[in-house]
Parts: sequence; C-alpha cells; structure tokens
Amino acid sequence: SERAARAAGYAVPRQTSDASFRRSLATGISLAGPGGGFAYRDTLTRAQWLGMVANLRYPTVRVLETTDFHGAILPTSRERRSQRPIGGSVALAAAIERLRAENPEGTVLLDGGDMFQGTMISNLQFGRPVIEQMNALRYTAAAIGNHEFDWTADTLESRVHEMRFSALAANMIVRKSGRMPKWVRSDTTVTRRGVRVGVLGLAYPGTPHVTMPANVAYLKFLDDSTTAANIAPRLRSAGALVVVGVGHIPAETDSNRKATGDLARLMRVKGVDAWFGGHSHNVVDDELAGVPAMIAGSQGQWVAVCDMVVDPVKRTVLEKRHRMEQVFSDALVPDSAWVARVARWNERVGPVAAEVLGTSTVALHRNRPESTVGDFICDAMRAVTGVDIALQNPGGMRADMEAGPVTRGRIYAMMPFDNTIVTMTLTGAEVRLTLEQSLRNDRVTQVSGIRFTYDPDQPEGKRIQSITLADGSPLDEARSYKVAANNFMASGGDNYDALGKGRDRVETGQVIRAALEAHMRNLTKAGRTLDLKTDGRIQRAKSR
Repeated sequence: SERAARAAGYAVPRQTSDASFRRSLATGISLAGPGGGFAYRDTLTRAQWLGMVANLRYPTVRVLETTDFHGAILPTSRERRSQRPIGGSVALAAAIERLRAENPEGTVLLDGGDMFQGTMISNLQFGRPVIEQMNALRYTAAAIGNHEFDWTADTLESRVHEMRFSALAANMIVRKSGRMPKWVRSDTTVTRRGVRVGVLGLAYPGTPHVTMPANVAYLKFLDDSTTAANIAPRLRSAGALVVVGVGHIPAETDSNRKATGDLARLMRVKGVDAWFGGHSHNVVDDELAGVPAMIAGSQGQWVAVCDMVVDPVKRTVLEKRHRMEQVFSDALVPDSAWVARVARWNERVGPVAAEVLGTSTVALHRNRPESTVGDFICDAMRAVTGVDIALQNPGGMRADMEAGPVTRGRIYAMMPFDNTIVTMTLTGAEVRLTLEQSLRNDRVTQVSGIRFTYDPDQPEGKRIQSITLADGSPLDEARSYKVAANNFMASGGDNYDALGKGRDRVETGQVIRAALEAHMRNLTKAGRTLDLKTDGRIQRAKSR
C-alpha cells in the first residue's frame, strides 16, 4: 500500500515506521487498538485492508474549535430548553478527547480567543489554569482575543510564553516598528496523517475599542481580510494542502441561520478552506461556496467540528462536513485526572467565592432594553459615589444571577473585569450624546438617576426620544451633572467618545465589584432580602 501510494505521488513519510503515520492508517477500522494504535490480528479482512488503503489515499483532517472560554472552568450554566448542565473544564475535556479519538492522528484543535478573563477561579490566577488546561488538551493554536489584554500586554506575553501551542495574530503590529510583537506568530503549519495543514490567525481589528485603550496603545490592528489574503497563498506555496483561518472575528446569523458580518466577509478570501471565529459568543455554522464558517459559542459549551477529506495527489480537499457539538456535562464520563485538576485550581479560590453576601428572592437578568443586572450595577455605582447619574455598558455585564444566596463568586461572574469607577462632569447634552453613541452599535446603556426612551428605527443622532431625571423632571441639556462610569467607558472604550471628553475627571480607584458587594450587603442587612425588579427607567418607543 505504501509503495502504491508513492507511485501515485502521495507524500508518504520517508520513515514508514513513523508511529503517527502508522496509527493514522487504522483510523475508523477495527484494527484500531487502545489509544489509536494498531491491534495486530492473525488475519486481515478485505474490508480492513480497503479501509487502510482509503486512509492512505484519502486521509481526513478534523478541525475542532472552541472560543471565548472566558475562564469558565466550573460548570455554572444549563441548556435553556432541557435545563441540562453544560460546559465546565471536565466536560469540555471529555468532549474534546472523544472527538479527537475518532481521528486521533488527524485532529487539529484551535481556539478563537478570549481564553482567560471572566471568572474568579481564572482571574485571581491571571489565567494560568486555562493555559494549563489548553496545554493538557494539546491545542495547536489560538487567536489573540481582545480580553487577552485586560491584564496588560506584559501579562499576556507571560501567558504566551507558558503556551505549548501557537498564539496567532497576523494583523497585529507594533506601531513604531511596523512588525509583529516577538511573542506572537502570524501562522503555523502542522502535519496530520501526512497532510500539511496551515493555520493563519487574526486578532479582532476593533480591539482598541473593546479593551482598555491604554493597554494596546502601542499596537496597531490591520485589516483582517487583506492580511488573510496575503498569508493564505504563502502557506500554500510552503506546501500546505489544507489552510484554515482562526480569528477573534465575530459574525451574526439571520433568521435562516446564514452568517453575516465580519466572519462572513472573510469567507470570500481565496485559498482558505474553512474559517473559525469568535468574539460574538453565538453559535455559527454556515457555508459559502464550499467554505465553512463556524463559531463555537462561548464558555466551553460548544465544540465546532469540521472534517475535510483530502486528495494528496491532486492536492485538493474533496469533501467537507461540519457540525456543532454541545457539551452536556451529564452525558460524558468525567476523567478523574481532570476532576483533580479543577479541584487543585479551585483549592484557594473556592472558599472566597463561596462567601455569602446576602439573599435575593428573584433572579437578576441581562434582558433588553432595561435589565435588573444593569439597574443593580448602576444603582451601586451611584450609591457609592453620590453622583447624579451612573452609566454602564451592556458588554461589561457578563452573567445573570440566580435567585437564592448571593455569593462573592456570583458577583464576580456578573462583573469579572477589574474596572474602577471614574466620576466626571458632563452637560445634559453630553449625556444625551453618550446614550446616542451606544445605540449606534445597537447597545443600550444601562443607567441610574435618569430615565429615557429611545427609538432604534430613527436616524442616528435622533434615536433618544426623551430623557428625564429619576424624579420625572426633564434633563437640562445646558446644565452640568456629575456622572459615574467604569474606567473602560471613561477612556472612550466601546466608542463612548463623549465620556472620553468629560471634565473634572476623578479616578476613584474603587473596583466596581467592591461597590456591588457593599451595595448588596447594605440592601440585605438585618435579614432583608433583595427583591429587585425593573422600574421602567429605559423604554423602547412603540412602533407606529
């Protein structure tokens, strides 16, 4: 079989005793033994031999993707319809290993970025447990996400040096030199079942607007399409038979589940066989002109699976099959080694996270337009600072909160970022402009101290229909008001340009989580419980 393959022009490894290559011949047939190796028999059936020939002539490369894990090591979520538990490191590891076992020598494991930031167990250890997890699962490469910079680029560089996989961001360069930072790569190439697979990686071009701008001020993020179009042919010229792209690149889906947005645009880049994205936290599984585009949700709750059958002689991909696998925690047998890892990571953090601050009789949600999570956060900021108005960007609110005991861990999950409170002076007109700017990107700013009505169908600049103070009196656009916001918004993040120009700015240094904890303790002292409901402070205008 090997001599026939060479005669046909297939690039069989020179050393046919190569263990990986030999194991790959047993993929999917009964010769496979424990761990994917051969289980030698006294006889060889025609079906088994034909299976080996098929594996030799038309090998299958499997690409798996996770994205936006956000430190979700502990399982905290349930599937909405069935209420079955989903996600968590133990379940994700079991799902990945099961999917890899179906093609052990042909699997490439990728991540779309935003790996660390988001939970107490990860944040208090600056993402180290997540790196250990990804190393143990043998990731091939990961794109650099915007939240990778939340602890400064120096901390990110330290995490990258701990990776046993490639950190990719081809479109990220240092402003002064015009070159990529030394600690990232544009691409990587690996061999799976004799097939060279090139992986190009992209950062989100809008990263400066969705992380602390100061943390990436020395970097420039180039156009993703142009960058990918330059790298793909280079990887082909270097011998890659399969080229895939992974990036912290978002997409939306319409009512027909068709992908739109940035990732859909990248599907038109020539020379890339499949695209894997991130950032938008949604499930995307689409195809355009034979090119799959996939986003595996977030928090380890999904794994994207894409199988590509390759013809190494004609140097082409013959067939592509792709699907999404949801990670149900109750459907997989947990590995004791992974259970022990998680217990070790949680050993010191767990007791801190379990401290009870009070009790809520209702669940808090991030519903639109007004959310109880947003009301709670803004009211807390206003209470601790004594300002007239408090504002919170919806993207900073990362979790709902179930009814029952409110622990520090739950507060942390709701507001995982180490944002501090900044106060400033704005005129009423500037407050209006701030609310307008968020609607430009379909975000509804959460508030305290004011009430407003908006109409998203109106032209830009005229979407805010009315604004009043909490007591019902109209907001005076000429008058100055004291305003509180998080330091990300205050620095112009999420395109809040009006806040970046606020006067009399004071960086309080108080982390918002601390304000939330104090507010929670105050509202539930003397045995009281939290019973927070929306009060109509944000209203969407009724369609005519």
